[in-house]
Amino acid sequence: MAYERIHPAVLVLYFLSVTIPAMFSLNPLLLIPAFAGAAFFLLLTEPEPPKARTVLWLTLLVVLIIVINPLFSHRGQTELFFLNGHAITLESLLYGVRNAFCVLTVLLWCRIFNRMVSSEKLLALLGKTFPKTALLLSSSLRLVPLLRCRASSMRDTQQELGLYGNGEMSDRLTGGARVFSMLVTWSLDHASDVSSSMKARGYGLKGRTTYSVYRFKKRDAVLTVLLVLLCAGVLTVMATGGLAFTFYPAIEMKHGVATTMALILYAVTALAAAVFEAFEAIRWKVRRSRI
Repeated sequence: MAYERIHPAVLVLYFLSVTIPAMFSLNPLLLIPAFAGAAFFLLLTEPEPPKARTVLWLTLLVVLIIVINPLFSHRGQTELFFLNGHAITLESLLYGVRNAFCVLTVLLWCRIFNRMVSSEKLLALLGKTFPKTALLLSSSLRLVPLLRCRASSMRDTQQELGLYGNGEMSDRLTGGARVFSMLVTWSLDHASDVSSSMKARGYGLKGRTTYSVYRFKKRDAVLTVLLVLLCAGVLTVMATGGLAFTFYPAIEMKHGVATTMALILYAVTALAAAVFEAFEAIRWKVRRSRI
């Protein structure tokens, strides 16, 4: 993977450069390259296609956000229809679509961040300056997949012992509660063991030396400068109102050269990771064909 040769600090900067404009600007045009870049990158790097359960709950989340906003917000001047005496407006519906699209895009980029920046990289990046914060973040990133794996193992063990039924709902709820209780107990015990282990190694003590396999090379410096320039251009236009977009009472959007340039700069930033990965995959196939 192309990102494996890049310094963790550059990867964190790239993640912030993509997600901050997408989250803090109401302009939906920013979400198009952000979503496309995330989806393309995951298609190139994920070893397996997403599970049906993951696609289902993401779809339900998007639909829920889209439906809830027009039900509770009746602002806007374009009335589509009335529900229980309240107007369902086009502006409110589109605002819900924008929010749902934003949440989905940020979740995909968080998935990418978890793939790019492992707990080891976070410790290497923040361990010397902020040891407690680094340990907390790295443990949090590892916690979800670890708990999922442990819960699956506990569930399988309970099923083999005949204590976890797949028949009636009451049996499934009882078995699930038992697995959850064991999982919480194991998590607390595991956290205590990790804390004692790190304390015994002198982690976080003043004067403790650290070693990192990651070196900030010339390539990383060039990428950092490019990211800073791209992000500065987008944020400057955002701060001056060039990317302003309003949904209420009517949909209005800023137009101009600055707006167009900011959208182009952001598209380049958001699609860069996917383009680099595609280029790396093509180069790898070409080199293998020459063997």
